[in-house]
Amino acid sequence: MTPIPPRAIEAPPRHSRSTHDTHDTQGTQGTAARHRLRVIGGLGAAAALTLAACGGGGSDAAPPLAAKPLAEACAAYTSAALPHGAKVTRTELRKADSTLPDACIVRGEIVSSPESTIRWAVELPTLAQWNGKTLTIGGGGFDGFIPTDDPWYQQLVGPSAHPYVKISSDSGHQIRGFAWGKSDVALRNHAFDANHFVLEVGTAIATEFYGKRPARRYHMGHSNGGRSGLIATQKYPKDYDGVVAMEPAISQQAHQVNLGPTVLRHIFKSRDNWLSPAKIALYAKAETAACDGLDGLKDGIIGNVEACSYVPTDLLCKGADSDTCLTAGQIESIRLIYSDHKTPVTLSRGAVGYPRYGRGGASTSDWQSYMFGTSFDAPDSFNHMAVTEAARLVEGNPNANILSHDPTQYQAQYARLAEMIDATDPDISAFADNGGKLLIWYGVGDTCVSVYRTAEYFDSVKQRLGASKVQGFARMVTSPSNGHDLDGAGTEPRSIDLLAAMDAWVEKSTAPDKLVATKFAPGTTTPVAQRPACEYPKFPRYNGTGDPAKAESFTCSAT
Repeated sequence: MTPIPPRAIEAPPRHSRSTHDTHDTQGTQGTAARHRLRVIGGLGAAAALTLAACGGGGSDAAPPLAAKPLAEACAAYTSAALPHGAKVTRTELRKADSTLPDACIVRGEIVSSPESTIRWAVELPTLAQWNGKTLTIGGGGFDGFIPTDDPWYQQLVGPSAHPYVKISSDSGHQIRGFAWGKSDVALRNHAFDANHFVLEVGTAIATEFYGKRPARRYHMGHSNGGRSGLIATQKYPKDYDGVVAMEPAISQQAHQVNLGPTVLRHIFKSRDNWLSPAKIALYAKAETAACDGLDGLKDGIIGNVEACSYVPTDLLCKGADSDTCLTAGQIESIRLIYSDHKTPVTLSRGAVGYPRYGRGGASTSDWQSYMFGTSFDAPDSFNHMAVTEAARLVEGNPNANILSHDPTQYQAQYARLAEMIDATDPDISAFADNGGKLLIWYGVGDTCVSVYRTAEYFDSVKQRLGASKVQGFARMVTSPSNGHDLDGAGTEPRSIDLLAAMDAWVEKSTAPDKLVATKFAPGTTTPVAQRPACEYPKFPRYNGTGDPAKAESFTCSAT
């Protein structure tokens, strides 16, 4: 499940990107490059990786392909011996712009079955810029697009990612819906295999291109992309040195099974239950006024969410319905958003139900994007779409409707999906024992993927491995009044350089215990507020003295 207005579990819209100097890999290659690549191809990918890792070839070895000007190297690159039967389809040079540096993009595919072809891209920076590491970027929603082609994901990983070889894929299908879920191969690819396969492909390409194997491999993703990072720690614990999982959608079928018959069915069965943008803003203002000061400072941020129990009965319409009041049905919709849900359908690992959403989401774009949408008559919220897509898949009915769909009649079908896709195995000891580090970030106001579901999972990891061991390799940190699309009244999540924090943890053993998020004046880079990103379940509490715009004036507190 995932981001991009209106994103999250949602699949972000495709954005066009300008590319330059596109080269088909069947084109003319330089003689030296052809000779070098024939040698590597003759060795095979595994042998080539071993040779590079051991510094094979002697002092008179030819310089790496990347030693040439990037345009020339990019045009010359090809390979006939990539893992998993991967084939290069083309290379293209992306010239630097105001946000991204020069890069050689190698594109290709892995045909896993007639029902699932993985399309992938590997971005290679210049030899001078490369830091010797790779970064796999997870997708979002139901996938079906290549994240590195989307500006939102490039912004998500940030400028710190530019020196990395960036790796991404569409996870094995080219549509945004869920119809591909009929295929077990497509499910496996989407769930965990595509990233694993393409990581090995990207590692081989980087080794061939630069003449040495990457020293570190990281994964960073949001929503479904966060889930794909977490499941890698469970299924392929040696793939990554570090995983950054932002608002991971670890229990997607639990989300679909439980939101449909409760919250969404109530919201969309009557216009009196649906909240317009004006009604959402009305409630957000009242909730903030009631709960803002519970963290010691009235600043528009609901920090102490667990102490907030506001029920908007004071907004109940006493006469005709208008934008200045809420109907009884709308108040019930809000109550359901903040309630746990338990549809009697058992999913993977015996899980039943899906927890409530965190306070503060109404002040973000989430309530409209993910819960209510822009129209009652033509529902377009992401949660509605995701639940509908799942219902259509399990029923085998393209006209399935959440108002009539009964998940209890399709227990086996939902369980099949969850067994494959869920990232909820608490035994990640192999990942930890291999030196892996895990950093989870959450916006507490997320109204797409519940922070409490991931908190339950993180607790299960501590119960399985022991809290002291988990503290040595994993953290879950949160920011209040942030939603799934990373906006809201709180500080700005992308101001925290999570990738740099992960790299410092892996390389220097500097744990990410002092992360600070910043809020900027609208449309500027002028900081107006800072808050610590606190380890869950703590939140930033104002000390009572000191500059309220400075992080040091706050203490992470559980009460």
